[in-house]
Amino acid sequence: MKPRTKKGKEREPEDRPDETAEKQAPEEELAEVEGEAESELEQAIREREEFRAHWQRAQADCQNLRRRHLAELDAGRRRAMQPLLHNLLTVLDHLEMALACPTTTEESRNLAMGVRLTCDQLLSALKEEGVEPLPEEGPFDPTRHEAVETVEESEAEPGALVRTLRKGYAWGEQVLRAARVVVAAGPEEEESSEDEDPQDEVPEEG
Repeated sequence: MKPRTKKGKEREPEDRPDETAEKQAPEEELAEVEGEAESELEQAIREREEFRAHWQRAQADCQNLRRRHLAELDAGRRRAMQPLLHNLLTVLDHLEMALACPTTTEESRNLAMGVRLTCDQLLSALKEEGVEPLPEEGPFDPTRHEAVETVEESEAEPGALVRTLRKGYAWGEQVLRAARVVVAAGPEEEESSEDEDPQDEVPEEG
């Protein structure tokens, strides 16, 4: 019979270097994949922000171009209409001059009524286009008024409008035609022409 040998404690198998490398490899690969995914996500976010910025700039440029185009169209329309409006204002002046004539007969009163209706219709048509008469009272404004005469007016302040010889009209914020007005002059300053100079008395010789 073979002698029995004592069995010691079985040693636990130790991890071999190649097995440890095999275990660490998936973790490193996972970290690398996560890093690449984060990098791709950051790049995608940057590209999205760049595309959004480009789109916002393009939209702003488009709106500016549209506003500029509309402004140019409106300016061209106003330039084309301005001569016509000036001619209509001249016709309106003649109608108002006709209304200023005295009416002594029934026929002249009927004629004046027809002229008044025509004048009112013309004023209404001009108002629809934004043409309004300038105020005929207040201080003189060189951007709206054309002074043709200055008079001394005791009841009016210097520079105030005394009388309107030809009405002025505004077209929106633009002065279509300045008003011809008479302006109150300021009080004339009194100037003393005589200057009193003291003279030394010459003593009499005795």
